[in-house]
Amino acid sequence: MSGRSPSTSKPHSETRTEWAKEGDVVRITGPEKDHYMVSHPDFVEGVLIKNNEDYYKFDPYKQIFGGGVVAVEGEQWRAQRGELQPFFRASQVRSYCDSISEIVTEIADGLTDGETFDAHEVMTDVTLRVMLRALFGEMEEDRAITEATDTITHWFRESASAGEIPENVEKEYESGRKQLVNRVEEMIEDRKQNGSGDDLLSTLVTVGSDSEADYTDERVRDEMITFLFGGHETSAILLTYVLYFVANKPKVEERLVAEIDEVLNGDDPRARHLDDLTYTEQVIDETMRYCPPAHAIFRETATDTTLGDYLIPEGNVVQLPEWVIHRDERWWDAPDEFRPSRFAGSSDRHSFAYFPFGSGPRQCIGEQFTERKLKWRSPRFSTGSRSTAKRSSSTCIPVSLPPPTDQSI
Repeated sequence: MSGRSPSTSKPHSETRTEWAKEGDVVRITGPEKDHYMVSHPDFVEGVLIKNNEDYYKFDPYKQIFGGGVVAVEGEQWRAQRGELQPFFRASQVRSYCDSISEIVTEIADGLTDGETFDAHEVMTDVTLRVMLRALFGEMEEDRAITEATDTITHWFRESASAGEIPENVEKEYESGRKQLVNRVEEMIEDRKQNGSGDDLLSTLVTVGSDSEADYTDERVRDEMITFLFGGHETSAILLTYVLYFVANKPKVEERLVAEIDEVLNGDDPRARHLDDLTYTEQVIDETMRYCPPAHAIFRETATDTTLGDYLIPEGNVVQLPEWVIHRDERWWDAPDEFRPSRFAGSSDRHSFAYFPFGSGPRQCIGEQFTERKLKWRSPRFSTGSRSTAKRSSSTCIPVSLPPPTDQSI
């Protein structure tokens, strides 16, 4: 265990990679709380599974998400999770396929062959509109929500480091969250006045405050912000990386396009196609390994606890760095190579060497939704990647690509 002061001059992913060289448990001294970065899958399993009751969600989750399911604990969490679970079942998720396909097709058809465009901007547009459809029943982009979520994402990245958050970032966050709260409250009131649909907002408004989960207007608001924030930014980053890697790996592109042509046979992606897009899924999985969009999971210790021989005092922060563990040569053969085929078939690697959605009781409730919406969207854009993504000799992230975030819902 090593004590280190935070470095803010480098990307968090690069800094964590340097910290990991000190050992599997590294203490980073902060102004208020120390951070403990753990880089061994055994310890990840301890935090998320075996001793999960010794930890609770990171404080910034509560500041952003209030009474949303990601931020609450104990019986309140179980009640909310129970009400939300049916919305994320595979059968329910599949019912959104046509709407997602319609959105993706509309945006893709608006691009011109040979056109140069900002892939992250386009992917953000796609993912936000998909989330607005699933959460609110809306099909068009909402500028107020877009601006607010961008501001909150910036604040979250700063809060995830062990350093102090700049004053201007705090002010921008307060303004952005107020803007987002006001817009979501308007949507809730509109839904109560004008009837329901098949979206999450309608589901929670119908459940209401008489349920065990106590879905008051305020809690509904917090829940919608939770899924809106957690569901679109990381997906947009991941899709941008998918396009980048496909465009820079001709053999991957060739095989991916061949599968898409064979399975879709000229059709837009539909629910019936999903199970047959096996290589597409491998490309997405390898992208989440190589450049996980949420590159660390955070917990705080609820009591003094241990990880192996190390004591972690109560009230400190534990970081589980996917970015580091997903690239550790102890668990991965040639980890710096982009190889989708490593996800074909079974593997004897440690089960916690790969955890893009977390694990355990607090595993991401939207995992199936995220995986399916990525498979719906990747074919429509990947078939045009040769003309839309700029080739690069970079081994990972060119400066034009967005940085990963420090969050995990």
